[in-house]
Amino acid sequence: MGVNGWRSIPLYYAIVEELERRGGTAKDIDLYKALRDKYDVTFMEFLKELMKLEMQGIIHVDVLKENLRNIELVVKP
Repeated sequence: MGVNGWRSIPLYYAIVEELERRGGTAKDIDLYKALRDKYDVTFMEFLKELMKLEMQGIIHVDVLKENLRNIELVVKP
């Protein structure tokens, strides 16, 4: 987190940015670990942002098996 507990960029933007860096696709746990290293984010916050991005049509989430999802960047916001 940045100064006074605020993130320097919104979490949804950081997710999209990290997906772009990874070529547009990543497993949820790998994406979360990369973001957790940079930002103070819980797994529940991360999942909530994924849901928002999927509802907006920015990403697509495939459930591969229980507790493992593949995240794919569909369009740049």
